[in-house]
Amino acid sequence: MSAVMETGVQIRPYAPQDRDALRQICSDTADLGQPIERIFPDREVFADLLTNYYTQVEPESSFVADNNGEVVGYLTGCVSTKRFLRVMTWRIVPLILVKALVRGALWHPQTVRLFRINIGLWLKGGHRTGPAVDAYPAHLHVNMKDGFRGQHIGKRLVEAFCNHARADGAPGVHAGVNVENERACRFFQGMGFIELHREPRMRKPDGSGDVLYTIIYGKKLVLDEHFT
Repeated sequence: MSAVMETGVQIRPYAPQDRDALRQICSDTADLGQPIERIFPDREVFADLLTNYYTQVEPESSFVADNNGEVVGYLTGCVSTKRFLRVMTWRIVPLILVKALVRGALWHPQTVRLFRINIGLWLKGGHRTGPAVDAYPAHLHVNMKDGFRGQHIGKRLVEAFCNHARADGAPGVHAGVNVENERACRFFQGMGFIELHREPRMRKPDGSGDVLYTIIYGKKLVLDEHFT
């Protein structure tokens, strides 16, 4: 019997009661599987930035891996990246900035240093050159709790989202992967995603000055006849 069957992991739609577990996994694995505190001091602010759109605005596009009542993985997604960027810019990010200011996260030495070494790169647009969102308008993020990787759970989450996006009429989906995360790169390649381009995302906070790149992978979705 496979490990997936032994653990009884089920893929189901996200529900409000999954919010805390989703945010914890997000923050615990943010830095190549390590906690976010290695590079940013406030996991509450970080989790807001990474998850609020998906859990508050478009929860119907997210899924969780449920192991007998415990959330051990998740996929957050949206069917329109243009809408996502609009909502993030005008509704979500301003509130998060206020929260970060009140909590002191913006002035923490880690934040100041991260901003200082990246300001030049970000002003050049290195943080978001973006994929061809017309061809691949949907996007996703998938993450697993330590101990549940390598069991094909991530594949099942992605398949669930792709079915959802296809039914919504999205012609394609994309995902961003840290170029140093070779396992994730192989995962998306194995699921039929192709590399669209690479974009500089940030300079490493280790003092090396090296730029960390993100690979944007995309996959076309074959639409049902109803949508073609």
